[in-house]
Amino acid sequence: MSKHHMHNKIKIVIGQLGSPKSTKTSDVRSYLREFLGDPRVVDINPLLWKIILNLFVLPFRPKKSAQAYARIYDGESFPLITITEDFAEKLSHELDPRLELNHCFLLSEPRAGSIFAEWNEESEFERATKVVVLPQFPQYSEATIASVFDVLAKGLEKQVNIPSIDLVHCYHKSKAFIDNSVRLINDQLKESPVDEFVISFHGIPLRRVLQKKDIYYTHCFETFLLIRERVDVDKDKVHFTFQSRFGSEQWLGPATDDYCVDLVEKGSKRLGIYAPSFVVDCLETTDELGTELREEVEEVGGSLICVPCLNTDEKWIKDYAHFVNTYALESKEKIDALFYEVKEEDVMAEIPEQKQKSPPLSGVQKSVLKMMFLTLFMDLIGFSIIFPLFPSLAKYYTELDPDNYFLNLIFGGISNLTSYSGGVNVNAIVLFGGALGALYSLLQFIAAPIWGALSDKFGRKPILLVSVFGLFISYVLWFFSGSFTTLVIARIIGGIMGGNISTASAVVADVTDKKTRSKGMAFIGIAFAFGFILGPALGGIFSSVNLMNYFPSLVPYGLNPFSLPALIAAVLSFINLFYIAFKFKETHPKENRGSGDIERTANPLRLFQPLPYKGVNLTNFAYFLFISAFSGMEFTLTFLAVEKLSFSSMDNAYMFIFIGFIIALVQGGYVRRKAVLVGEAKMALQGLTFLIPGLVIIGLIQNTFMLYIGLFFLAAGSAMAIPTITSLVSLFTPSEEQGRSLGIFRSLGALGRVVGPIIASILYWRLGASMPYFLGAASMIMPILILMKIKKINEY
Repeated sequence: MSKHHMHNKIKIVIGQLGSPKSTKTSDVRSYLREFLGDPRVVDINPLLWKIILNLFVLPFRPKKSAQAYARIYDGESFPLITITEDFAEKLSHELDPRLELNHCFLLSEPRAGSIFAEWNEESEFERATKVVVLPQFPQYSEATIASVFDVLAKGLEKQVNIPSIDLVHCYHKSKAFIDNSVRLINDQLKESPVDEFVISFHGIPLRRVLQKKDIYYTHCFETFLLIRERVDVDKDKVHFTFQSRFGSEQWLGPATDDYCVDLVEKGSKRLGIYAPSFVVDCLETTDELGTELREEVEEVGGSLICVPCLNTDEKWIKDYAHFVNTYALESKEKIDALFYEVKEEDVMAEIPEQKQKSPPLSGVQKSVLKMMFLTLFMDLIGFSIIFPLFPSLAKYYTELDPDNYFLNLIFGGISNLTSYSGGVNVNAIVLFGGALGALYSLLQFIAAPIWGALSDKFGRKPILLVSVFGLFISYVLWFFSGSFTTLVIARIIGGIMGGNISTASAVVADVTDKKTRSKGMAFIGIAFAFGFILGPALGGIFSSVNLMNYFPSLVPYGLNPFSLPALIAAVLSFINLFYIAFKFKETHPKENRGSGDIERTANPLRLFQPLPYKGVNLTNFAYFLFISAFSGMEFTLTFLAVEKLSFSSMDNAYMFIFIGFIIALVQGGYVRRKAVLVGEAKMALQGLTFLIPGLVIIGLIQNTFMLYIGLFFLAAGSAMAIPTITSLVSLFTPSEEQGRSLGIFRSLGALGRVVGPIIASILYWRLGASMPYFLGAASMIMPILILMKIKKINEY
């Protein structure tokens, strides 16, 4: 039975992408916000992408895109819109009378929803009983056809009556499409012969093809084969490329622009190009190929002939109408005859292999890394949540417990330090905060190699369970720290247990290899970043809520004004403990476990003695110098902001949030994807170089804008340096010694966080607020010189 016996009237809907309302930057921004906000178009982590999109893409890209759209604007509309409307009008006259044609756009008016709303308003006897949707994208891709499906579903979500819907999956092998493409190419080449001909498809990230199994690449190559076999050009002079790259990750290749320039430089001066991903000329064909690529080719001495899209070509419209009529009304046998057959063996024999330069993380790796992300995130929460509270803590405990032994010890030390530094009246609060922070870091310094070595001997999971439980206890003690002594004990326990970062780093090393190590270590860096985002933010926000006002009966047990931040940290730590206990699987099997000897000494200089693994010692020393200068900035930054810009506690919290966001964005968007391609040592050098202008700018700040510019350089630089230096140490170390080696590395980092704040605080009050930053910038020269001596990883 043919289809028209089942349906009296069939609605045909042709769908295109759409264009901005105008060339105004605001309209282009709205268009890009919707287009790039589609999870089918950009399929990375939604939260991370929203941050990147709104902070880094939409503020800058629309202006450049608006300039490109202005070059193809006819004063009223864009080619994609006007040609599609004209095509629909002409096509409607060629269709069978039983077919009712509509057109719609994904990102312009009319939308699919309005078409279905009109259909629903018609009487039951008048409206079409079936809808055939023909997306104007010849090859299938998740980013196009699947997105159309989503739009259809959304357009129907409030409809009571839903018609029978047939979504045309693709038509990349249809005779109408192939034959008319070939005809246009041959006609153009008769007028303008070329040396080489390039068939350029719209690109997509390589990950979509290799990991998600998107069939787009195969469809593109099938189209390429069918066109290549029929055009009047020698086969070896027809080339297969991809255009329109976006973002930093690897896309399908070869890249059209690079490939064309290379052809010209090799002697092929006249090039032709056709883009069969599009049936209507648009920004990607008219401007990207017709203007930008042509200029690139001409700059190297060549010329470019662009074959236009099918657009409203008369023969194309007639053949496409035949395609639609047959598809909507005829039997399967006649529909099959609309398409060319391409044998699988022919495709597999010629399709170029797409290789990922940086291999992706497996599902198991991602699962383990997420677990370690939570563990390290909690470590950084415990470390940084107290940053905005130092002034309030000092005031509270000096008033509450003025005779406390530990308070007198700290302030006695401050008095001695003041005398030692020449009688300068050192601000007690900054050194009070430095003392608490240095205590935590000092204990991390001592504990990190111990935890790392124990995990090498007994496995990662037991050590993580013990240390995370200890962190939970430290937060509970903080919750009940009505006396300063209890707070000190809580920080002591927290510092010791926070040394488990070496074990977490070893877990990452366990589940990654040389090619994926940087990606794994980037997860550690992102955990640091988010810890610094939420730590100070939680401290600043929740310290404004005093639980003593709500639960006065708990005050005798030690409830204090800072109990709520402690409670939040304790709850998160308990959740982490639960997940490690029941979800985490051991990553360090017994056969890989070494002796686990704990080499700890009271002399920290022994940490700088050469290790038996080539490259580790230089990397460790560079990291120590870097982290000392960087942590000195961290501990004095809030006081600098208060002194020069009159910042409040919440202003300081916002400052740390900004730093954390930049670190997360750079590590998640750049380091994770590019570290292997650029090289760990080179990227670490880039990061350290970035820190120098950041430190100088902050030392010179006169306003908030300058501060945030400096913070951007500091955050971006540390985001590049920390994970790549960590990765270098791990890559230089054998698997059975990962825990010990990374423990020493983290211990040196903790030592730097002890030394750095002390030196920076003395410089701050002895030589002025700017001096720690100027000297910090100068001190970056040494680790840069050291890292320059470290050869690339693949030479070891």
